[in-house]
Amino acid sequence: MRTPKLTIFAKQTGVEIAPSEKRQNGKPEEGRVAFRFFRLATGQPHIRFVAEPCEAFEVSRKIAELQGTGGKATFTHRFETPQGETVTKLNVESYQRNGKKGYAFSIQRGEESINVPAPEGEFLFAAEFLKQLSVSQSWVAWTEPEGPSHE
Repeated sequence: MRTPKLTIFAKQTGVEIAPSEKRQNGKPEEGRVAFRFFRLATGQPHIRFVAEPCEAFEVSRKIAELQGTGGKATFTHRFETPQGETVTKLNVESYQRNGKKGYAFSIQRGEESINVPAPEGEFLFAAEFLKQLSVSQSWVAWTEPEGPSHE
């Protein structure tokens, strides 16, 4: 089976965007979109951000909007762990420095952060890829309940 995946590499970091699934005991599986940020040095931890399909679509929309207008959009996830609340922030950004436009994806969780600059073409391709992936990952595994059949 082939799995769609987009990986954007920078000098020392990268981000991978791919389909994912949400699995919980007693509940049907659901489609998701995962962002995996990593450093190219071996042994370094990665940070995952798993988005619902409609949220991935919103990231796509923001990338396209920011490419033209500039600025930054942040998507925040909070979840409770035995150690307390964990907050993860995914950022997409279009900026201008020294007269040149730049684009980046970044993630922050606690003190850890990873920034991945991207060329304009890859930034916009990520938007289109997320748009398509958000639709293809809009699914829930469902099985017909057992019962009398009507034949």
